[in-house]
Amino acid sequence: MRTFKRGFLVTFLISILSLAFSMNISFSNACKKDIKVGAYYYIWWGIPFNNHWKHGVSYTPFLGEYNSSDPVTADRHILWAKQHGIDFFAVSWLGNGTWINWDFDDIDRNLKNGLLKAEHLCVFKFCLFYESNIILSTALQAGVNFTNIFINDMTYTAENYFTNPSYLKIDEKPVIFIYNLSYIYDKLGTTATQKLFDDLKQRLNVYLVGDVGGGSSPNGVNPNLLYSMDAVTSYFFSDPSKGWQKILEEAETYYPEWRLTMNSKEINFIPNAYPGFDNTAQNKSNSVVLPPNETMFERMLDIAFTYVDDYLKIVMITSWNEWLESTVIEPSMEFGEIFLQKVLDAKTPKPTCPIIWIYFAFGVIFGIAVAIAFYYVKPFKNRK
Repeated sequence: MRTFKRGFLVTFLISILSLAFSMNISFSNACKKDIKVGAYYYIWWGIPFNNHWKHGVSYTPFLGEYNSSDPVTADRHILWAKQHGIDFFAVSWLGNGTWINWDFDDIDRNLKNGLLKAEHLCVFKFCLFYESNIILSTALQAGVNFTNIFINDMTYTAENYFTNPSYLKIDEKPVIFIYNLSYIYDKLGTTATQKLFDDLKQRLNVYLVGDVGGGSSPNGVNPNLLYSMDAVTSYFFSDPSKGWQKILEEAETYYPEWRLTMNSKEINFIPNAYPGFDNTAQNKSNSVVLPPNETMFERMLDIAFTYVDDYLKIVMITSWNEWLESTVIEPSMEFGEIFLQKVLDAKTPKPTCPIIWIYFAFGVIFGIAVAIAFYYVKPFKNRK
């Protein structure tokens, strides 16, 4: 009887362990639903004054050479994104552009006439991705004060976009992505740049996400870049010229380090994934090709999801539709919806209920077998 009780106890323990293991799988998968996925979104397409389609595109959009000012096109994008697990667009934005006779103001109008008038924006989110590199370099060439431009642009965003119910907020603060922080520091200097961010935060209660560049290890980042940032990311993690294998190795190695290091400084971390890179059509003399690859994209997404910030729970994708660099996940004639499907696969919890009971049943059967063995087979010490 004592042997049978021992066998029953073993059965019970194995069953509980099997169920606990299964429940852990279920919990891990369920957590994926909490992760928000954002994609960088470009609205400079189809501007008559400076039609970016003419700059060189290697692949063919499924919707053709569309105009970003068309709300129907923007709505198609939102529906595609929403259906495949993407939660928001970080919209490439060059300010209100009233200080320069170029396409900056046209791009702003595209945002207002296109994305903001899309029918299904009400079930989607957007925020602004401030193109500091283009704006600052243009200001320097024109001899215009960038500090004034930046503050005016931020004030303009508060008046025109922050009040939109679909504007993305974190901790009740409107989110702004700042592209290429190091370029601002290089051109303005540390003191002037940090004073600029101080001024911004005194005026507006915003959540700043800084692009700190594509360096692999967090130890190589200039600590000045972290000043006033609530979170950091890399528009391009690593360097596309390194090739897929090296990029994935570095992501697996350094994403956990990024999360740990930034969290220790009370800064959140947003991992990045992209499907490829190819700017040959735009820049034939100095091109880089990282062939678009759904399997590699899937692996990079998996790494990003694994090491997502525990508090922020955001993964960024470069990009929805930067066709000049072929980083797009928007449907194309060449790839269809394959990259969108990979996002959905990464975001969707795997069906685990049957697996739970398979593990549990296996544990019970194995435990019963052990109990029977204990009951009918004499211990070795009693054998002659």
